[in-house]
This record gives sequence, structure tokens and C-alpha cells, in this order.
Amino acid sequence: MRKNLQLALMASPVIATFFSLTTPYVQAEPGSGGTAAVITATTDDNGHKVYVNESVPMSSARRAQAPPARRSSLAYWSATEHRWKPVPSANIRAARSAAAEVNQYLGQDSNPASGSQQIPNFVRGKAFTPQEIDAAIDQAAARHNVDPSLVRAVIKVESNFNPNAVSRKGAMGLMQLMPQTARQLKVANPFDPGQNVDAGVRHLKQLMESYGGDVKLSLAAYNAGAGAVARSSGVPHYAETQNYVRRITNLYYGGFDFNSGASRDPVRVQRDARGVLYISNTE
Repeated sequence: MRKNLQLALMASPVIATFFSLTTPYVQAEPGSGGTAAVITATTDDNGHKVYVNESVPMSSARRAQAPPARRSSLAYWSATEHRWKPVPSANIRAARSAAAEVNQYLGQDSNPASGSQQIPNFVRGKAFTPQEIDAAIDQAAARHNVDPSLVRAVIKVESNFNPNAVSRKGAMGLMQLMPQTARQLKVANPFDPGQNVDAGVRHLKQLMESYGGDVKLSLAAYNAGAGAVARSSGVPHYAETQNYVRRITNLYYGGFDFNSGASRDPVRVQRDARGVLYISNTE
């Protein structure tokens, strides 16, 4: 046993020397920019041991680094900072998602039972005269007993009277109907002023009846949803919704006439003993 142990101890340096001579030694060269010094042992024709120091590229696995973050190629002009700023990637993803939802809505078949998808018989981009838009507003307001001036104030803030407007969230047309709302209200062409305004006024009237004629709550729900109003027990504290309600009510109660620019009496909203909702600018 003792003899075997001595042999093992004597053999250890020999084994270590063997591995050191046969195993390549790798060391990165300073400033080499991705290369390494590799020392290999070879035997020449005369039986002499020769050590060669070679520079070889380092493996891609060693040099693998985290790829640089992709930056958006889109930019917008900041009116507050007076400079171009990159569009956040989250906004781009949201806009693409909204566009996909709008395209899906616009490409849906009016007869799902047919098993095919057909493009509805309309083209976004058609020009409508101010008279056609005014007529659509007056007709829808009279049909659903809503003050046309309130409808005009909503449209002014929502789309600035552009019947072909599409927001980055996917809202469409004069009253910026979301695809889901447009489907619920059976809108076939959201870019047609008559269909869009009628559906928007129907939706606004339902909200006003739900909130007892409260214009601010109705507008808040039109913008942020009834759920947000319920959770906040009033107008939500979102900056967008607060600004939205303020802009519309300033136009509406400020007595601004969208046709002539002349002032008018403030509009009053009330419900009689029978529960009928009245919206009027007269005593």
C-alpha cells in the first residue's frame, strides 16, 4: 500500500506536466478587439518540442453581448420642449393594435353565415360638405332629443369635424366610435356622417339617461367608459378625461354658436316628474 502511494505521488507531477503541454493555453490579448492568444505544443521533424503562440478570433459565445435596444424611427414635434422626440414603442404597439382592430372591423362580412370576408361598400376618404355634416347632426339630435349644440361640441373635440378621422386607439369618424361600440350600435359605415353621428348621439343619450341628465358625467363616460366613472364616483381623475370634459363644457356652456360664432343662452338639462329628459336653451 505504501509503495503504491509513493508511485502515485511520483506520477502526479508527470501527469500535470503532460496536461499542461497538451492542453492549449488561451489568453486574451490586450486591445486585440475580439482575438485571443492560443499556445499549442507540436513536435517538428527532428523530434523537438515546439510551442506556437497563435492569435485566433474568440468564439461568438465569449463575445456575445446584449443587443442594443431598438429605438423607434418615428418622431414627433414637442410643442412644450420645442424639439423632435422619438415616439415611445408602447404607443407604436398600441397604434398598430388599434389599426389591426379597425381593419378587422372594416373588413368584416355583413353576413357572417356566408363564411367569407368582404369589404363593405364604402371607401374611407370620401369628402363630405359642411352642409351634409350639419344635416346629419341636426337629424340625429332631433331624432334622439339631444341638443345639437352639445353634439357639435363633442364632435369638435373628438374629430374637429373630420368624418374620416381615426385615432391611435382606433376610434373612427366624427364622433370617434370605437370598433366595439360601432358593432354594438350596428354601424355599417363608421365614416358615413349620418351613421356615425346617429350612433354617437344614441350612445350619448343612453349615457345621459343613465346619469340623470348630468352632462359632465355623461361626457366622462363617453370618453373613459362607464366603469371608470363608477370606480371614481364621478369624473375620473385621468388628465385626458378631465381635459376632455372641460373643453366640451366650455364650448357648450360658454354660449358659442358653431355656425356664426355668436353667443347664445346657456343650455339647461332637466327631467320632469314623469322622468322625461328635457334639454333646452329657453326658459
